[in-house]
Amino acid sequence: MYTLYCLDGTRATAAQMTLAEAGLSFERKTVDITAGAHRSAEFLAINPRGTIPALADKAGTLVCETIAIMLYLADRHGLDELAPLPNDPQRAALLDWLVYHAVEVQEPVKRSYYPHRYALRADDVDAVRRNANEVFTQRWQLVEAHLRDNGPYHLGGRFSLADIYLLVTSTYSQDLASGSFPAIERCVQHTAERPQVAPILDDHLAGLARIGEIGVPQ
Repeated sequence: MYTLYCLDGTRATAAQMTLAEAGLSFERKTVDITAGAHRSAEFLAINPRGTIPALADKAGTLVCETIAIMLYLADRHGLDELAPLPNDPQRAALLDWLVYHAVEVQEPVKRSYYPHRYALRADDVDAVRRNANEVFTQRWQLVEAHLRDNGPYHLGGRFSLADIYLLVTSTYSQDLASGSFPAIERCVQHTAERPQVAPILDDHLAGLARIGEIGVPQ
């Protein structure tokens, strides 16, 4: 039995979708970052980084990064329907795309949503957001080209963790990317329609709207 510390509307959703797709038993514990719960002494005793998601089990194992959680679960439980195993030739492509999404695609999303964190002066905020959106579009175009030429999924006809991560990222991209991305939309739609994913996605979108209204304390 796992415990997933999370909040609807955050990237923790990708970890929850992985647990659900795998049919693994878990307990959800909400950590409301809009109320500063991630900075509470209680939560910091669990995850000193003060971030969600965090995944814990009864043996004391703790994993605190979304993609690390996803890969940990896949490897521990041999979930080759979600992630090629280490000796599978497609493993390299999975790792490559997961890291690309987490490091390259996610980075400008954060700058666009929170430009004030990156601006030295108040007058620079709009410029920071514009630059972030331009960078996001460029990197989104590379994902589009890959899925167009090799899709419908990141691994061709094989669904994987990378598609779950893309789906969650897509929920933040509406006001960031400029242009048309039909291959991404097709991959996202296929993933969103999966029976284990669809209800979690609904809760995620509702949570995302709530976070947008309330905001996250700085």
